[in-house]
Parts: sequence; structure tokens; C-alpha cells
Amino acid sequence: MSQDKVTKPEDGHTPSLGPGYLRHWVTIQCKQYVPLLSGAGQRPGETSRKNPAKVKATMNEDPEGESIKSWGTAGENADHAKTEDAMSPNKITDSVTSDNTEMEGDNENVEEHGDNQPEMEGSLPKEPIVRASDAFGAEGEVNLPELQKHEQSDFSLTDSELGSGSRKARPDEHPKRQSSFPEADASAESDPPSSSTPPETGAKQSRVEVFLTELGLKTLESEKLSLSNVLNLSAEVLQNKVPRSPRDIPNYFLWNLMIVNSKSRNFKYSLAEEGQVGKWERGDLEFLQLEEIPANSYHPLDIMMAIFLCADTFLQQELMLKMSLCQFALPLLLPDGKEGCTFLLWALRSVVKKWRPLSLQASAGFKEANMVTERVPTFSFLRLGTCSISKSKILNDALSTLEQHHNFFVHSGMECGNLPRKISDGLVELCWYLPSGSVDLDVFPEPMAIFNLRGDGRAFHRQAQFLAKASSALFVFVDNVDGGVSSYLSSLVESAKNLFVILSRKDVTDETRSQLRELISSSVVRKECVLVLGKKNDAEFAQLLRTVLKEIVQSGNHQVEDLPTPPSQTTGQRLEDLAAIARRVGVKVDEDEEQCSLGRSKSEEILRSIKTEGIERFKKARMTFQGDTWQKISQLEKEACRLKKRGQMSVNQYINQLRENHKALCNAQRRERLSADVKVFIEALTGWEGGERKHFLQWMKFGLDSSSRETLSVLRERYKALYESSQEGTTEERETLAEVWRQLQKLDRQITASSLGLEHFMREIGLIYERFTEKNDVGKEEMSVVYRLPSAAADLMLDGFPLELIDGDVSNIPLRWVTAVLKAVEAKIGRETRVFVLTVLGVQSTGKSTLLNTMFGLQFAVSSGRCTRGAFMQLIRVTGRLGAELGCGYVMVIDTEGLKAPELSGVDESHEHDNELATLAIGLSDVTLVNLAMENSAEMKDVLQIAVHAFIRMKEVGKKPACYFVHQNVSDVSAHDQNMRGRKRLLEQLDTMTWAAAKMEKQERRFTKFADVLEYDAKSNNWYIPGLWHGNPPMAAVNTGYSQKVFELRRTLFECFSSQPLEKHKLSTISEFVTWTEALWKAVKYENFIFSFRNSLVAEAYKELSIKYTDLEWQLRKDIHTFVEMAENKIANAKDDPERVAGRLKRDQVQLLVKSKQRALQELEDYFCNSNNAHLIEKYRADFVSSIDSVIIERTTYADVKSNEAVQRWRNLQKMNEIKASYQSQIEGQVNKLLQKCRQEKRSMDDDELRKEFEVMWGKTLSTLERGPSVRSDVVSDMETKLIQNMPAHSHLINETLAGKDWFQTEFGAFRVGKDHIDRKTVDDSPQGFAFVRILRSLFSKKCNVSERAEEWVWWWLEECSEFVGDMVLRRQDYDSTYFQELLRTVDEKIRKHNDEEFSFTERFKVDFSIHVCGVASGKFEAMQDKFRKRSDALELLNKEKMNYYNSFRNVYQEKDQTKQRAESFCKSCLEPALMNAVIRKLGPEIVDHMRYYGKGGKFKFRKNFQVALMLHLKEEDRFDNYHRFIQRTVSYEKAWLRRQVTEFCAATSGEQPLLCSLALGILKTFIKLVKAAIKNVTSQTEEVAVSCVIQMLKEKLGSEIQIPGVRLAAITFGAAKINVEHFTQEVTSFICEVEDCLVRQINSWANDIDATIQTLPVDPTKELYVMLSGCGTRCPFCGVLCDCTNAKHSQHSVEYHRPQGLTGYHSIKSRKLVTENCTTLVASDTKFRNQDTKGEFWPFKNYRNLGTQYSCWNIIADTTIKTSAFWKWVFHTYNQQFAQKYTVLPADPISGWNLSWDEIREDIENSYNVSIDEFY
Repeated sequence: MSQDKVTKPEDGHTPSLGPGYLRHWVTIQCKQYVPLLSGAGQRPGETSRKNPAKVKATMNEDPEGESIKSWGTAGENADHAKTEDAMSPNKITDSVTSDNTEMEGDNENVEEHGDNQPEMEGSLPKEPIVRASDAFGAEGEVNLPELQKHEQSDFSLTDSELGSGSRKARPDEHPKRQSSFPEADASAESDPPSSSTPPETGAKQSRVEVFLTELGLKTLESEKLSLSNVLNLSAEVLQNKVPRSPRDIPNYFLWNLMIVNSKSRNFKYSLAEEGQVGKWERGDLEFLQLEEIPANSYHPLDIMMAIFLCADTFLQQELMLKMSLCQFALPLLLPDGKEGCTFLLWALRSVVKKWRPLSLQASAGFKEANMVTERVPTFSFLRLGTCSISKSKILNDALSTLEQHHNFFVHSGMECGNLPRKISDGLVELCWYLPSGSVDLDVFPEPMAIFNLRGDGRAFHRQAQFLAKASSALFVFVDNVDGGVSSYLSSLVESAKNLFVILSRKDVTDETRSQLRELISSSVVRKECVLVLGKKNDAEFAQLLRTVLKEIVQSGNHQVEDLPTPPSQTTGQRLEDLAAIARRVGVKVDEDEEQCSLGRSKSEEILRSIKTEGIERFKKARMTFQGDTWQKISQLEKEACRLKKRGQMSVNQYINQLRENHKALCNAQRRERLSADVKVFIEALTGWEGGERKHFLQWMKFGLDSSSRETLSVLRERYKALYESSQEGTTEERETLAEVWRQLQKLDRQITASSLGLEHFMREIGLIYERFTEKNDVGKEEMSVVYRLPSAAADLMLDGFPLELIDGDVSNIPLRWVTAVLKAVEAKIGRETRVFVLTVLGVQSTGKSTLLNTMFGLQFAVSSGRCTRGAFMQLIRVTGRLGAELGCGYVMVIDTEGLKAPELSGVDESHEHDNELATLAIGLSDVTLVNLAMENSAEMKDVLQIAVHAFIRMKEVGKKPACYFVHQNVSDVSAHDQNMRGRKRLLEQLDTMTWAAAKMEKQERRFTKFADVLEYDAKSNNWYIPGLWHGNPPMAAVNTGYSQKVFELRRTLFECFSSQPLEKHKLSTISEFVTWTEALWKAVKYENFIFSFRNSLVAEAYKELSIKYTDLEWQLRKDIHTFVEMAENKIANAKDDPERVAGRLKRDQVQLLVKSKQRALQELEDYFCNSNNAHLIEKYRADFVSSIDSVIIERTTYADVKSNEAVQRWRNLQKMNEIKASYQSQIEGQVNKLLQKCRQEKRSMDDDELRKEFEVMWGKTLSTLERGPSVRSDVVSDMETKLIQNMPAHSHLINETLAGKDWFQTEFGAFRVGKDHIDRKTVDDSPQGFAFVRILRSLFSKKCNVSERAEEWVWWWLEECSEFVGDMVLRRQDYDSTYFQELLRTVDEKIRKHNDEEFSFTERFKVDFSIHVCGVASGKFEAMQDKFRKRSDALELLNKEKMNYYNSFRNVYQEKDQTKQRAESFCKSCLEPALMNAVIRKLGPEIVDHMRYYGKGGKFKFRKNFQVALMLHLKEEDRFDNYHRFIQRTVSYEKAWLRRQVTEFCAATSGEQPLLCSLALGILKTFIKLVKAAIKNVTSQTEEVAVSCVIQMLKEKLGSEIQIPGVRLAAITFGAAKINVEHFTQEVTSFICEVEDCLVRQINSWANDIDATIQTLPVDPTKELYVMLSGCGTRCPFCGVLCDCTNAKHSQHSVEYHRPQGLTGYHSIKSRKLVTENCTTLVASDTKFRNQDTKGEFWPFKNYRNLGTQYSCWNIIADTTIKTSAFWKWVFHTYNQQFAQKYTVLPADPISGWNLSWDEIREDIENSYNVSIDEFY
């Protein structure tokens, strides 16, 4: 083998090289590279070390998944790929410079690649070390003489030449020099290519830019990565797949770091691994060659540095924080990719640490500080040239123990640490060592900071100078000390106070020994500061380094000379002080940027005041809006809900007093105005945007947190000392320590008051907004600023700042502020954007905030003394397909205050507080994480109990959050399987707790086990998570198992949620979330949650459902009306037995009803599936389905009745027609005889003579005919019989009264109440009671006596009786004796239900009133009978056809063409009435349709709107009589008002006609078209048929639409045999227009009396509307309000708003004053009542259900939250005196708060009924 060749390696060993090979090899390599460095092309036959095609393919490959930003462009990638040819001059220059420089410099690939790094193909040999700077000139020339310097030398120094810290090496410890490289030495010094020597600026920038582009990151000049970008959720984030391309690596690193995964630095993406696939398939033994490093391989430090270069300063802060939690070294000096570097002081300010120095071990105290401001010794480490050991690994070993080892610094022994670094040389990293106070566990007794420079220190002079000046001691790693190293060390000693030289080789050369002697003699380095590796292994050397560091720390000689040291602080230097050094050596400081400086200066204006005054004084003096006044306001708001301290005051009086106090406190707050510091804060918040505002807020946060830590630290120490002293005394001394305990309590309050954070300032501006927007009584300038606050806060939320939802200090929500901010957020993200709400619930200090921070990378406060108070919410954007799958654009994460807080343990209401918080958290969420710490089973039970209560409440109101139980601190790998029994026991506990909680919530019948509350799977809904820390804090890193489990939990819950149909988990918009929050918080403030929960979303959803139901009901009713109309027409037009027709129609009816029901149920189902908030009213679904069934049954009965009536009418008509037919045959016979007679006489007769002859014949013929067999009923006799049967005991009174002549009346209103009709009651048996009543009655005028009240009752009853009789008459049927029976039953019910405390009606009244009502009814029934008999009399009907017979007779005699006359008779006698009848039958439903859809404000569509319209009507008329009548006779008043509304609606002109006429004409046009079409169709079939056949065919064609009366057809078809049928149909067609004109005139004449016309309609629109608007019509037994339920089937009557009971006459027994409380308030109290139903006994309101069916069917909610509507408050206040006079009692005590303006009433109506009043006008 020739000398310039290397044998192939065999068996994996390094090839054996002969003597002198090194020089020959280097010479050959230099000769090969010289032409390339000078720009020459590639030599023939030479191949690239990289495959250009592979590189290009890699660079152009698109990343999978969703990247954080739009990294790079296609053009950049293409251009970059073109330059990747490995043999291009620039590439080779970089490679050679990089390769050879790293051979001399501390290529981290020695210290990073450990002792086992294999020699890479294409790299230089490792032994002996050759510096590229020596081998090549600056311009690329070969410097061969330098190769001669590498000679073998002695390894040892004499004892006198070594310092005390060094160790003398024995000669026998040194290995012999061999011709081949020992395997261990080769691996130790293995240096894959890196770039330590800084190239020209352009080349450096090019390399960094190329690297960033390769990773898909934007260039340095592009927009920076922001924290919000990184926190975005996507499907790729949830999957977190191993990178498959370079562009995936940044995302992968960031996503893992954000969840604090300690393995985030350890990545190998699949392409790199795939590149090795197939290597075992190569021929021969090629696979034994040393593996080539994949082209697209990346060192973790390069990735980290690239991300820091592209991150904005706020993302850098978050990265620093997460890296510190993982115990990663942090970047301190960051090369900027050009020619300088940046001191990341601002980025490091986010790092806060806790530790316990040895000095605090005895007291068990600790320190917590921001590491930027804490004074600690700093030790710097750098290397010069190549090192035989890994500096970073040695540092890791020195800072760690065997039990708790951390790889702070990446080194070559770590995964990916052996890869060549491309851009990270020159980086200075920082890590801290912090003691725990344990002598056995701590490596160092005091904290210290370690700085570590990456790369050759000589290549980065600026960084080295900074480290020398900034360090307490500088440690320099070097293999050999030559002249260059010696000179460099001499330059460093000018800056470094303590310089240590570490000889990292196992042997020491003569030159090294010589140079060290010179350095020691010249005092550059002390001999004790030279440390020699020698034969020590890494562990021994790490121990030596620890010893040296301990000695320096203990000596206290570690101050930086250039920095001033305060007398009280001699423990080191602060990082922020090192910024001055950085500036002097030319290092940029990130805090010097303009935005950062402006933010700092502005924040210091506020922070100075805090420092001067102290936190407690500052909060009291400057933050006045959240002080004691806010505390009192919050207490008043809760007391106004719970009324626990009202004493003997009435509820309304007490509430009014609370409101007055509340108003006074709010006014007092407004008078405080704004402090100067708050104005500065608001000015910065609203005046700045973007980076300036965020920097200001961060500076504020750092400053406030620092002040709080310092203050709290002092107070805690004082508290601790005082408490311990109180425990040390004797028993006697402790008894006299009351003062000490008072001091402890005072300190406890001070500790609570001394917490000041950014949330307090945000709370202050929120309360300012609350107060200032209540009333516009402040200046315009101030208001303009205040109104900008929500928008600014919204920007902060979208930038990732948490917003306080619940003020934890006072347990209150500033709803106006929270609403305004969330509305502003909605305006920015879109109104249709939905949010997925996730909350966490658990015991205090169990890691809830940490769980959320880990899960989503958030920033909820977790530092000491900052336990979450209240609740905070933070938004996370959802992108990509995950948003579509979840159905949302953002995730809202809510962090809540811990349950079972120690500070509330002694408070009586702590359990209520926890229940409220849990209810709110669970109620707001779509997913709730219940955090359970496994160490405390008792607390776990408490949390579960609280959570179960909340879940039951949410189930009751329609909210169905998912729930996951998170069991923390369970580290066993088999925890999930081993806890199977535990999960079973947990489910048993949950079932038990569900039963107990349901019993407390009075829902034990509905909820017996946990599965009744929500869907729960014991396996998938329980998660076991290991402990947070891996090791012992403060040097513990976050447990990788913790991060991984939390990540799996996040992925699982989102995957489970996204896999469900969107209809099942419809998420809320921001507006819906706000509305839900408002209602939920209002409900939470009351004790009885379930019944007090009235969310406007629920109300709106129920309203929409009710409207949908009424639409469905009306459609069903309309379908049946249409069918019944068609059925009646077909039955009426039937030729023979109508039963067959009715049977067919019955089958059609069943099919129609089945289809209608299916359609209605399907539409109802679709509503529940598609409506946004249908899930909130899921519990009403069954009621509405049942109601549809009820409507179907009712309509079926209605249709059957109508069908039976039609059949009966046909039969009755058939009987009449048979009689009439016999009469007609006689008439026709006589007419024919008369014709023959006239013709036989052969004389010409004119019309008069013909008429005379016809009249004589007609009269003679009719005189021979008899009327029908119908017998007339004796109505009066029936009345007498029914009266006596109804009141047999009073038959003598009845007979006596009927014997007179005064009993018969024509009008109902003629009845008068006599003295013998009234029986006065005794109110109080005591003499004082009688006297009181007499005095009271004397106070009022005669106008209000009992007689008039009795007449009022009688008048109301008469109205209802009149309506009842009118309905009977309108049936147009024959009289029936049962009518009196039904009427008397109605009268009896009215009298029986009468309940008045002052009087009752006598039996005499019942007799007289019944006789009067029946007497009036008898006259109307007789008239009804007469009309029916007249309509049914055959002779009468025959007489009506007299003219038709005469015309036929005349025309036949005169032999005229009868076609026209017969056609005219058919149109006028048959078609015209048929068409009018059809129009009238259609008109009623058409009016209902029109009113429902065109009535203003929807007042005819939904009961709530109907009620609003009634209230507006009452207010417009504003008469006491109307109010009183409405209260007492609601149904009759509503019907009367609705009837007037129908009349007014129909009378409203539409164009030139009233609406009634317009609707009728529209219907008429439809029927005219049908008739014309039918005639046209019949005409085509009229060949050789008679007129009667044509008419019959026409009837059949129109049989389902109109009823052509057959009774008049005989006269028309009489003698029509010779009539031309075709001409007849033509004439009928021509007469249709006349018929239409005639009908139009008739319809237009309705305008003269629209009300009368409406009353004649077969389908009464008033009744149809009222059926759907009235509800069930049942009155509340106390306040008289009607039941709200509009669906037919409901088991319990209920109303949303009860009225004050005083409006119906309820009053206090003692004071005789009207009661102002409503029913829900009284049922919730201990008040009692008495009335006729209690038989004079007092009965508790709360037990009203036990009083009887009339009461038990009512569900009156025991709840003080349901306030009386403002409208009825105003009515009561305005007419207090009149109501008192009406009920003969005293007026209620006036309540000033009820004297409301119309604007206040209007606002309350709109809010309560969810309407806009303007729409009603």
C-alpha cells in the first residue's frame, strides 16, 4: 500500500498508521485544498463529501404539520439549495476553516461528544493535534513549518510548579507513545466539524441566515416569533410527532419545551434515522466504515440559538423560564448572527427561584428571588484550543450528585450532543446552583452562577473579556500552554481577579511546563490555581473542581472589581449589574432597546411610590376603588341576595335599604377619583400599543412581584418568630399571651394585604370602569379614557395575559368590566367565534396552576405566597383542522382558587364559598379537571362532594360539562392497573356523594348515582400523574413523566371532544359565555341554586323552543282545519251514503295526523340538534313531545266531531231533501199541468198573466203540503226543570221567583246585587278587631263598600256567562236542553270558588243569579231554535226557489232559450253562496296566520311577548280599574283585549281596503281560479250529457274545495232537457265574473262592521290565537298570575315572575297593611297565611303544597332571587291607596325604590322578557 493511502478500517477499529504518516497526510490534504481556497474549480475525479441532490431535496421538503409561522419562502429555499454543492469554493472554505479550527479550539465536539465519539469519515485524524490556524495562513496558504512543533514532551510538572489544587502525575501513569492512535485517546479528542473561529462578517451572517432558512425559520430581519404564536393549539401540537424534516424541528422543540418536557433537547428526527436504513445491505464490508454524520443533523444548541434569534423578547422570557424548570443552561450572551452578541438580561428577568442557604437551615427558612437581581458568586469557564475532556460534562458532574444528576450543559455524551455545531459557538450559557439547606444533599452550601462559553475562547474575544470581568473566578480549560495561549492568558489576567488554568490532558508537554513557569513568575496565575487532570477520571476531577469552588465561596473573595458592592451585600454580584460590563466590552444589552427602556421608565414612576410608601399603605392610599368600599359593596350585593340580616323588616323594605346603601357607597367611590399612579398606569395601558405596552406591563409585573416578595418575606419571618416565641412559654405564660395572638392576627392581615401584583392594577381599572360607566357624571376626557380600557384589556388577553374573572379578595365578579372586555375580545375575533372552556378545580396548593401551565404553556402565577385567589381566564387560539373538529376558534382556560383554603378554615361560610366557586367553575366549563392530591384522602372526599353538588346543579339547568379526575403524585408505572380497585371505590364514593348531594339539593328522585349526573367511565375519566419534580428542589427538574402524562391528558381530552358530533357539544360564543356567566354568577350568589338559576340564554332558548312549538302547534291545527274543511265539503257533496265517504276520510285523517305528528316531532328533533343552546333546555324535550301528542289527540277528537256533525247534517238534509223532493215533484207536476193548460188555451199571455197563473197554482199546491215532523222544544220548561234539578233544596224559591214577571231579562247586565245576597264575614273575633274594622271602613268612602265589590264580582261572572251562551248560539245548531245544565255548572263553579275575606254570597244570591242567567239564556236559546227550524223547513226552502220555478215556467211557455237564465240561476243561487261560504271558512285561519307573522313585536306568536303587549296597553291607558280587572280577571281581560286586537288588526287598511277584506279577496281569487279551471275541464267532457250531469261533474271537481248546495238544483234542472250543454257552460263561465263582482261588493261591505263579520266566522281567530297564547289558564292561588306553560302537557304549573300578593288583597294580619312580597319570597320564608281554603287557620307558605290539589299542582320556587317586575312595582307604588281601598285594608308602607321612571320600567321589561319594546310600535 502506498504511503498516501489509508487502509480500510477493519472490525470497527481505527486504521494503523506508519511513522511519519501524519506529516505526509497533512501535506497531501493542504495541496488538495489550496486551489479550492483560491477559487479554483473541482479537480477531475474528486467527489463531494455531501450529496448535492440529497441536500437540495432536504431543503425543499415542506414541513409536515402546522409551523409556528410562515417560515422562509420557496425562493429562499431554492436559492439555498443551489448553493449546497459541497465542492463550491465557499463551502470548502467554511468546511476547512470549520474542521481545522475546531481541531485546535475547544470544539464542543470534544467536550460535547464525550469519550466515545467515533472518528468521522472525511474529518482529520485526531492525534497529534494540529491547529488549522497554524497549518494554513490567513489567505489559505499552507504553513508547513508549523507542523514541526508537535513533538513528544514530558508529562509532569514539579511540585514547586503546581498549585495546591494540582496533582503531580507519576511517570508510570503515562501511556507509551505508539505509532497508532489508542482508541480511548482518539475518541476523547474526536472533533467533528464546528465553527469556532469567527469568519468574515459576511460569511458569518450567511451561515446563520442559511441555517435559519434550512430550519424554515424567518430571517433575522423578519418579524419575530411571539409567545402567542407558540401557544396556538393545532392538531399537530396535540400529536407532537417526531420531526420528519428540518423544518419540523423548531416546532417540536418549542412545543415540548412549553410543556416543560426535560427531553425537549433530545431529538432525532426520522429523516436522519431513515438515512441509515439499508446500510447493512451494502456489499462486502462497507458497513464497517465509520458512519457518516447525516447532512441534516443538528446540534441542540444550534436549534436553541436559532429559536432565540428568531424569538421576540417576551417569548425569550418564557423560554428562559421553561428551560430553567427543566434545569437547562440558559443563554446569557447570544451571538447575533452578525459580528456581535447580546446580553439577554431582559429575557432572564422571568426566572425566579427558591432555595435555602446553609445559613437558614436551622430556622427552616428560604429565599425566593428574581435571579437577575440576586447577588451570587459567578464562575466562568472557557477553553483555549482543543481539550481532551468535555468541559460541559465536567461542569454537569461538578454541579450534580450521583443521586440527582442533571445535564445542565449539552455535551457530547448526550443524544445529538455529538453532532457538529454550526452557529452556536460564541454562545455563553448560564446556570445556577441553589442549595436546599441539607448538608447531605447539597453540593455547595450557598448559591452560585456558572457561565460557560461555547467554542474556542480566543475566537470570541469579546465574550471572553466579559467573562473575565464579570466573574468571581475564571476557569480556563487548555490541553497545552504554548506561547499563544500564554499571551492570551496574560491578556485575561488584567480583567480576571481569580484565574484558574485547568490542564485537560493526561500528559503535560515541556512547552506547557515552561510557559506555566513564566505565567506563575509573572503573577498571571498563581501556582495553586493550576489544576491538572493527570490520571484522574471525570468523577475525581469533578470532585476536585467542587472543592476549589467551595473554597472560593467560603473565602468570600468573589467580588467583581469593576462593580460597587453595598456594605450589606458581599455575597457576589447581580446579573443586572453585569450589564455595565457588557456595554464596556461592546456587548449589546437587550434592555437598552427603546421600547424596553420606555416601559421601564414609565413603570418606575409607579414603583418608586410603592417602594417609598410600602405596599399596604400604597394600596390604601392609591388603589381606593378596591379597598374597604369595594369590600362593603360586595357584601351588600350578596346580602341583597341572601337577606340573612333583615330581622323584622319586610323583604322589599330591606332590599330597598340595601340598595340605598349600595348607591351611597358607589357614589363615594366615584368621588374618590383616580390617583396619580393609577392615571400613569391607565395612560400607559391605553396610550401605548404592542411592544411598548407589553414591556411596560412586564416591568410592572417584575417590580410588583419583587416588592411583594421582599415585603412578604419580612412579614413571614416576623410572624414565624412571634409564633414560635408564643409556643415556647409555660402554660401560665401562654394564658397571658392574648396580646401576642392579637399581633399574630394583625400580621396575618398584613400578609394578606401585602400581596401586590399586576392583577391588582388590572382590578383597579376594572372597578374604575364599573363605577364610571354606571353614571355619566365625570368629565368627557376621563370618560374617553375609561371607555378605551376594555379594548386595551382585550388586546392583552389576546396576547396571552390572564384576565381576572373573580376578585378573590372579596369573592365578587365585576360583571360590567368583565362583560365589556369579553365583548371587546369578541369584536376583535369575530362574533361567530366559539370558545372551548376548560377549568380546573381542586384543593389549594395541589398544583392546579402548574397543571394548566404545563398543559398549555401558560403563565398562571405559581410562586410562593401567590396562591391563586378567585379565578383567572386566559385565551389560547386554536388553528387548523382542530378548530373545525372542536367547533371553536379559542380555548379559554380558567384557573380557580383552591378549595379548602387554610385562611378560610375558621370561617363559617367556607363550605358555601367552596360550593359557590365549584359551581361557577363547573358551570362555565365544557371540560372540568378535578385535581386530586393522593396524599390526603379526606380532602379528596371534600373536593368530590363539592364537585358532585356542582355537577348536579349543572345537570339541572342543562349544562353538561365533561369531567376528568386527575390523581397527582402517583408515580408507579402500574398505577392505572393497580388502582382498578381504587377506581371502583371512587365510583362507589361518587355514587354515595351523589345521593347525599341530591338529597340536599332536593333532587333525590332524579339522581341516585353518579352516572345519573354525567357520563362517566371509571377508566378513561381517571388520570394518574407522577409527581412534578424529579429529585429534590431547588435543583430538581420537572419530571419528564409528569410532562408526558399531562401531554397525554391534553391530547386525550381534545381528541375525545373533537370526535363527538358538533351538535352534541355545541360551544358558546363570547356573547353566550358572557350571558351564561352573568346568570350563573347571579344564581351562585343565592343559596338555593337550582331553582334560582335563570339564565337569559336558557330563557331565550326556552322562548325559541316555545315559539317553535307554537309554530308546530299552529301548523297542526291549520292542517286539521284544512282537512276538516275538505272533509265537510266532500261529505256535503256526497251523492249517497256519507258514511263511506266519512270512512275513507277517517283513514286519510289518520294518515295525515301520523305524517303531521312525524313532521312535528322531526322538526322538534332538528331544533334540539341544530339550535345553539337547545342543550340547556333538554329537560323540557319530553314535555313538548308529550304536548304534541296531546295536540294530535285533541285535533283528532275535533276532526272526528266535525266529521260526525257533517254526516249528521247530510242525513238531516237528506231527510229534508226527501220531503222537499216529494214537494218538488208535486210542484213540477202542477207547473207542467199549467203549461199544458196555457198551451191548450192557445192564447197569448203576457208576463203579468203568466205570473198571476203561476201564483195561483203555487198557492194551491203549497196549501196541500204539510210542514216537517220537527217538534219545537219548550225552552222555558227545560229551564225550570234544570233549575230545580240543580238546586232541589230551593225549589220553592225558584217557583216563587218564576211565578213573577221580573225574572225574564234580555241582557245579562241587568242583574243587581241586593242586601240579602251578601253575608259579611268577621275578620277578628276580638272586640278590638270589630272596632278596628269599623274604624277602617269609616275611613273609606261609600264608593268602596262591600256591595260594590260584590257587584264587581257579579259583573265579571256575567261576562263569562254571556260568552258561554254566545258560543252556544254561534254553533248554528238546534237547541239542546243540556245547554242549561252546562250553564248552571259554570255558575256553581264561579260562586264556589269565590274567596273574599270580607263577605260571601248567600244561597238567595245563588238562586236569583242562576234564574237571571238562565232567563237571559232562554230567550237566546229560543231565538237560536227558531232560526234553526227556519233553516231546516222544507217548505221554507221550497219557497226560496219559487222564482227559479217561475222563470223556468215562463221561458218554457214562451219557448225562449233558457240557457242563459239557467246559467245565471246556477251561478247566483248555487255558486255564489258556495264561494262565499268557502271564503268565510278559510278566512279565520288566514287571519290567525297573518297576525302571528305580522303582529308587531311577535305579540301574537309567543306568550311572553303577548304579556308585554298587555302591559304596554295597561300602561298607555293607565287606569286603576283596568289594572284591578286584569289582576282579578286575567283570562277574560286577555280575551277581550285580544278580540279588540283582532278587530283592530283586521280593520287596519292595507292599501284602500281593510285587512279583513284584502285577505278575503285573496281567498276569493283563489277559489274563482279553481272554479274556472273546473268549468274548463268539464266543458271538454260535455258531449251528449244533460245539464244536471254537467252540474254533478262540476260538484265532483270542486267537491273538496266548496259545497254547492243541492237543495236549489232541482229548480235549475227542471225542464232543462233541451238546453245546449256547451252553451250552458259558456254562459256559466261568463256569469262567473258577475258572481265575483257581486262577492267583491259583499266583502267590501264588511268594512262597515268588521267586528260583526269576525264573529260570524266558523273559525274564530280570537279563540285560535288565545289557545296558543294563553297557557293553561290556571291562576296562582296567591297572586293570581296565570301559568306560563304554553305546552298542553305539564305536570306542574309555574310562572317566571310572580306579582306582589298585595295586588290580590293579601295583607298583614297585625298591621292590616298590604303585602309587598311576591310568592317566591314568601314561600322561602317562615311566614304564614290564612284564607278560605285554610278554614281560617294559619298555614305556612313553605308548606302550601299540602293544602290541597289547587295548591299542590303549583311549583312556586322558594327563592328570594326572583324579583318582582319593575312594571308591577310601579303599579303597586302608584295605586297603593286605591288597592287598599278596594280591599278595605291599609296601604303598604311606601318603598321609594318602587317609584320608577318609564325608562327603568322599559329596561326591566326588555331584560326580563328579552324583547325590544320599540318593536311593539
